[in-house]
Amino acid sequence: MPKMALSGLDLAAVVRELRESIKGSRLANIYQLGQNKFLLKLRGRGRTFRLLVELGKRAHLLSGGSEVSVPEQPPPFCMGLRKDLRGLLLADVRQRGLDRLLELVFSGREGPVRLVFELFGQGNLVLVGPDGRIKRVLRPRKMRDRELLPGREFRYPPSPELDISKPRELDLGRLRELGSLEVVRGLARLTGLGGTCAEEVLARAGVEKATPCSSLSDEELARVEEAISGLIGQVLEGPLEPRIIASGGRWLDVVPVRFVKYAGLEEVVFPTMNEAVEAYFSRLEAEGVRESVLRKLEEEVLRLEERLRLQKEALARLREEEARCREAGDLIFTRLHELNQLLKALRELREELGDWPSVREVLGELRQRGPPFSWLVDLRLGPEGPRALLAVDGVELMLDPRAQAQEAAASYYERAKKARKKAEGAAKALEETQRELEEARKRLARAREELVLEVPAARGELSAPSQPPAAVRKAWYERFRWFRSSDGFLVVAGKDAATNELLVKRYAEPGDLLLHAELPGAPFVLVKAGGRDVPESTLEEAAQMAIAYSRAWKYGLGAATAICFRPEQAKKVGPHGEKLPKGTFYIPGRKTYVRGVRPLLAIGVVRSDGRYKLIVGPVGSVANRAASFALVGPGDTPARELVREVVRELEARLGPLALSKEELERAAASIPYGHGRVLPGGRR
Repeated sequence: MPKMALSGLDLAAVVRELRESIKGSRLANIYQLGQNKFLLKLRGRGRTFRLLVELGKRAHLLSGGSEVSVPEQPPPFCMGLRKDLRGLLLADVRQRGLDRLLELVFSGREGPVRLVFELFGQGNLVLVGPDGRIKRVLRPRKMRDRELLPGREFRYPPSPELDISKPRELDLGRLRELGSLEVVRGLARLTGLGGTCAEEVLARAGVEKATPCSSLSDEELARVEEAISGLIGQVLEGPLEPRIIASGGRWLDVVPVRFVKYAGLEEVVFPTMNEAVEAYFSRLEAEGVRESVLRKLEEEVLRLEERLRLQKEALARLREEEARCREAGDLIFTRLHELNQLLKALRELREELGDWPSVREVLGELRQRGPPFSWLVDLRLGPEGPRALLAVDGVELMLDPRAQAQEAAASYYERAKKARKKAEGAAKALEETQRELEEARKRLARAREELVLEVPAARGELSAPSQPPAAVRKAWYERFRWFRSSDGFLVVAGKDAATNELLVKRYAEPGDLLLHAELPGAPFVLVKAGGRDVPESTLEEAAQMAIAYSRAWKYGLGAATAICFRPEQAKKVGPHGEKLPKGTFYIPGRKTYVRGVRPLLAIGVVRSDGRYKLIVGPVGSVANRAASFALVGPGDTPARELVREVVRELEARLGPLALSKEELERAAASIPYGHGRVLPGGRR
């Protein structure tokens, strides 16, 4: 089960880094992104920092490429925080012991003001004034040990019985008082360590986690104390080794140092704990969205399968009804003379006896005459009149004795006709359901494939790709990434914040289109349309460019969404009048969404000036130009090795290509984030 919230130990590493980076900055603004999410923008030391806090879960800085949509109108609680805190100096970043509490201390005019984020349970946010009393609280609550109400004195939640932030003062002998309780549970209960950290302490101490607390020896307690001291000391004072733990491509945990208990599992190492936490929870959110989509698709398949089953049963009943009625009609005409003789005898008996109930009483005598009278099974009397139930040649017939047998045959044929028409309609509905079910199963299969996320082996920064050999004077777009779409449109993309800014502000003109991934760390992509209608194929290729060079590639996402908008919509001023950093734009108004775009690129080979060259770009564009190409996507293979693998595949189709080292390096530099993998597909 993946970790869903930071532990106190994780938070200690995050706080340690925050204290070094954002202490001394000023709060520029605060945003409430949802019920539990808050974004703080701080400026200092010539930089802008963005601190994201999700109550009950996590806190970390956002990297420069991460994009977060902020609401145009903040909720009243957030407005109050802005009124009280905007412009104040951040004097300290604190954590009480190893509690899951993040405390930001601001220097106010009348004294220190504390903003306390609770990262446990459902979470809460409390603003404490200089007098120690609660000024604002997101969720007012009255509990047994404290009251979170405006005007009341702020009290911290109760601390664990043992304060592990001071490991040398621990009295671990109290573990023995817990009797037969497993030591891992007892340690977690007394210290407040989560189950994972408690297991890590015991693994370092060499103590079996299922050991009863009462049976712990003095030596084992000493080893546990030493393990706690070593683990806490490394996180609070020693070198951090942030990493994400994975198994089978599934991210399971994010930890500040190497954990013994995770030996043998896959690891993704990060330079800072904040980056590791951001990557982990960003991926966790993406997986949550995908699993929700997957669950809905599975439910849709089950619903369609049940509908198909019912439709098949209904169709079988209708066809059976048609066959039965047609057989009955045919039989009546085969036995027409005998049946009319029988019906006439029944009518004569009715005249003789006076009513149909009397006729019913003498059926036994009538059957003794032999066929056709022996075919009589019953004479049923109802509101619609008498009906003679017959068994003829193993077929059941129901005839009105007041009419001729021909009329009964006509009635059976009419029922067969109606059943046939209903069956035809049911068959069409069944075919439609089968088609819907087949499409739903394909969507489900694709979603299941996309749900398997590759674990990147490193966090290499994106290398800017080289461009084709320069002419005497380069065209303006050659300083960017660019390609010609399969429809002949020039499509240009930024490489970083500076080129994004330049592309949008200088080269995007009315009549063009801009695209951007709905993910952080993505380029702006410009389609130079000049007022022309942009074909869907070009739009898809531009969207693929935006997605492939976004974090969708870095994190191995199966698909993502790109937004498309007019250049006039890109604003450098945010919804609340704030100036946006370089490479960032606020996009108000109507946008078009290109959904389900896979982070894919194609590497193809073209012949130019008598020699072969490699081209890298969106699949449609490369396929339109290349003699042959291969598909690449997110993966672990280093870019140079990936390009060599592609070249071997292309040479197997076309023969020796005699590509220069510079050509191979140029193609390798075009692989997003320096890693990928070759995918099935491509063409000769």
